[in-house]
Amino acid sequence: MKQNKSLLLFFIFTLFSGELYSQVKDSYGESYLENGVYYSNIKLPVGFRADQVEALNSGLSFEVDLRFSIVNIKSWRFDRTIGEVEQKYLVRYNAFTRRYSVLNSITGRELSSSDLSDIEVYISDVKNLPLIDDSLINIEENYHVYLITYIRAQDVPRWMQSLTFWRENLDTEMEMVEWKLFK
Repeated sequence: MKQNKSLLLFFIFTLFSGELYSQVKDSYGESYLENGVYYSNIKLPVGFRADQVEALNSGLSFEVDLRFSIVNIKSWRFDRTIGEVEQKYLVRYNAFTRRYSVLNSITGRELSSSDLSDIEVYISDVKNLPLIDDSLINIEENYHVYLITYIRAQDVPRWMQSLTFWRENLDTEMEMVEWKLFK
């Protein structure tokens, strides 16, 4: 009986681990130095759930928030965060034109499409994002970049917020992505 429980727990762990790996393996980040600034290219599997698409089509907007932390990794003392960068996108649906739009809140660039998957691809593929000035780091030390992505419903009416107590929340936090700032 005890061996069967152990086998069942191992099977569940293996199944869960494989599921986590399949979600994370589609994400990656890489950085490069150009003109004294470290830039990053990131690929994320950003996608809206069915309930989020329904809410979007019903008039709610969503903010996609990418939060980067540049951390000095130390083996003999506490790690130190030396910089943070945030990239935000606002996604809306216009029922009159039947088009989705995404606004990069930092740059002001806006993209519009009749297909939500085009918007998801645009957000998923971040290119040439400036992260940190080269003068702020020591080339002899070890730095990692951590990225957490959040999808949050915006301007949710108070009466609807009380309903989220009884059903699943519309917000999503994606798996953390990590990569070395430089090799």
